[in-house]
Amino acid sequence: MTYLTEKRMGEIFSCLLPDEDIVHDKSVPESSNKRRRPDYRFEERKLIVEFDGDSHYCQAKRIITDKEKDHDYSSIGYKVVWIPYFVQMNSHLLEHIFGSGHSLEFNQVYEHGFIDKKAILPADYCELGVRQFEQDLATFSAFKSDIVKSLENKISELGNIDLVLPSSLHYLVRT
Repeated sequence: MTYLTEKRMGEIFSCLLPDEDIVHDKSVPESSNKRRRPDYRFEERKLIVEFDGDSHYCQAKRIITDKEKDHDYSSIGYKVVWIPYFVQMNSHLLEHIFGSGHSLEFNQVYEHGFIDKKAILPADYCELGVRQFEQDLATFSAFKSDIVKSLENKISELGNIDLVLPSSLHYLVRT
């Protein structure tokens, strides 16, 4: 089993949508900032999908740049979907990305949450990252219980809630 990465997401998209032109890591022609290159672009759908690794929660400059990218792409007519590294591919996520009218199916092979031993935990997020994490929990509410369960498991494993969550997020778990 392998967890979702930017590369793995592209492999899944290519497999599920073999007839679609999927543009990877290339600037958007109409964009005001040509240096920005979204992870995946579906031109016919006017859809951009970005994969957010842990640096999108730990580096304030990156988080601010993400907000600017979102505004830039949205202002030229794209729907922008951000996928956090603690969410895994399944049919519900595909529905979130492509809307309820799609006919794509994918059987989840890796649990949502902070399962990987090397996963950066919310305790190491910057303040903007903590706020982004809370927004993501609301956006991906269908997966929230799995994500919270993984955090509770990490607390049990590490024996200290403060190694897993900043104090502002202690309310998420049962201690």
